[in-house]
Amino acid sequence: MTEETKRRKNPKLALILSAIFPGLGQIYNNQVLKGIALIALNTVVNFLLIKPLEGLISSLDSKPDNSTLFIVAAYTVIGLILWVYAIIDAKRTAERINRRDPKIIQNG
Repeated sequence: MTEETKRRKNPKLALILSAIFPGLGQIYNNQVLKGIALIALNTVVNFLLIKPLEGLISSLDSKPDNSTLFIVAAYTVIGLILWVYAIIDAKRTAERINRRDPKIIQNG
């Protein structure tokens, strides 16, 4: 395997990795700090979503509190935005790496 082949990244694989868990595609692209940051943010958002979601599920037989609904919706939207960002960023970064785009900063 040549050095050039080792440097190339598969954009589809980067996309799939980030779709599985935000940040994995960035780590695959050798953007380790960005990947760790995305993993940490995703973990925090998911952790913050647990309690309100439990409250919402436990109140299914009665009318749920509007503030709980808002919190669950807000964290869900934040999580989805983070997930979509990670997927798009991983794919585009892999494509830029393959084009040797100077905008890409490798921190691996």
